[in-house]
Amino acid sequence: MGTAKHVGALAVALGVGNVRRTATRITVSVGAAAVVMMATVVPASTASASGLGSDESPPDKTALILCGTTCPTPDEFWIESIKNQFIAPTHPGKDIDYVGVTAPMEFWPITGLFRVVLFAVGPPELWGPGGPGWPDEPLWKLSGLFDLTADQSLKAGVANLEAAMAANGNDHLVIFGNSQGAGIANAVKHELAEQHPAGNTAPDIDFVLGGDPNLPNGGLLSRFPGLYIPIVNLTFNGPAATDTQFKTVEINRQYDGFSDFPLYPLNVVADVNAVLGVLYVHAYGLDVSMAPGAPTAPAFQGTHGDTSYYFFETPDLPLFGPLRTLGVPEPVIDVFEPFFRVLVELGYDRSIKPWEPTPARLIPPLDPGKVITDLVLAIGEGINNALALVGLPPLLHATAPVARAAPPTETATADISRQLMSKDTPTQTGQAMSTEPAADTEQTSTDIPTPTTDLAQLPETDDVPKEPQTTDQEPSTTDETENAEADDDDVDQPTPAADPAPSDSTSGDDSPADAGAESESE
Repeated sequence: MGTAKHVGALAVALGVGNVRRTATRITVSVGAAAVVMMATVVPASTASASGLGSDESPPDKTALILCGTTCPTPDEFWIESIKNQFIAPTHPGKDIDYVGVTAPMEFWPITGLFRVVLFAVGPPELWGPGGPGWPDEPLWKLSGLFDLTADQSLKAGVANLEAAMAANGNDHLVIFGNSQGAGIANAVKHELAEQHPAGNTAPDIDFVLGGDPNLPNGGLLSRFPGLYIPIVNLTFNGPAATDTQFKTVEINRQYDGFSDFPLYPLNVVADVNAVLGVLYVHAYGLDVSMAPGAPTAPAFQGTHGDTSYYFFETPDLPLFGPLRTLGVPEPVIDVFEPFFRVLVELGYDRSIKPWEPTPARLIPPLDPGKVITDLVLAIGEGINNALALVGLPPLLHATAPVARAAPPTETATADISRQLMSKDTPTQTGQAMSTEPAADTEQTSTDIPTPTTDLAQLPETDDVPKEPQTTDQEPSTTDETENAEADDDDVDQPTPAADPAPSDSTSGDDSPADAGAESESE
């Protein structure tokens, strides 16, 4: 019996031990399974989070931003300024990613000299210490004596821009260029036009350009097309293309020496003003803005082909920029500036459209009487300014009728994207401006608004009321006397009934309104 009890106790002990070992194995297995599950869940959560990021919609467009000469790499200030002042206003509602593009932006041998001069008179945000006009390079490189020539820099810049385009898909792009950057963009646009001629599918690429030396009318490289200067290796490659599938916005400023160069270079005063305009207008390209609510709104000059043109007036002549830099008070400059503005404007023909390729000419077709009148009035304005300077009342009451800018078609408004970025064909207004000589009449007339509908195309029906016709010229006293005499002769005759059909005559003598007025006077 005792032996049996021991055997039974041993069996029970062995059974309990097996149960404990089994429970231990189960616990270990459950723990291992929990660890495996946690290891599986954590990567899944991470992958899910990254998946949320990948599900975010890509931007509508990518803007590739170029700078200008002396500025190889756009900094954050330049990119933000271009975004807020030029690209976002012309692409409202678009989600755009902004990318700076590095290019040489050199012009041997004057790059270094240009930097030094702009350090003295240019905006400090660009050419002050730490600005993009002073890249992080050794002094021997900043001197400009070891830079690329103009043509070499342009070629290298085109390669850099094309590489940036390829890195961003070659589609859904906005390319901004200023100064030499605009020249690079124009060269790329020309290549794109050759690769994608009209009638073929083209990528979604458009351009926004400022201070463009290839502007058809005014650009320095367009004023002397085909000219080549061998020492600095500079080719004047002519006007920008306007007949492509790639929409473009041209932003120009009055007296910018690179984009508003005089048409008549024999006018030395206008030439000097333009050269100084490179320093006092061109270098200050960020002083203007296309954004709604900007202090100065540009004049919309029209759309031709693929390009829309905007023009900002410059109230102060760059000719007096050095005096302003030296601290000469503006009221003193105002004594002389009106006279010199007349001389400067004689170097331009503001009636020519900005999209018309216009090489330089020798002698302007002057009207001596008008020139003398303008000069006399400008002298009178200067005298009045001098009197105001010393606290005396004006002596003369006249305003010099000098054109301060290219005649605008309309003033740009906040909603300018409709004029700029439409993928449709040019509007009838733009076509009329580019093909019909009547556009000059629209620009010179300020009393009568330009109709938006061709009256000649209206149906001839009695349901359409006939509007009284007016002209800019009042009827002469002689005509009124003759009409009165004719009325005296015909006083006994009955008044004929008015013809119900619309009359094509523009004379006021035959209208029923005039007949009624004559009867009342009798």
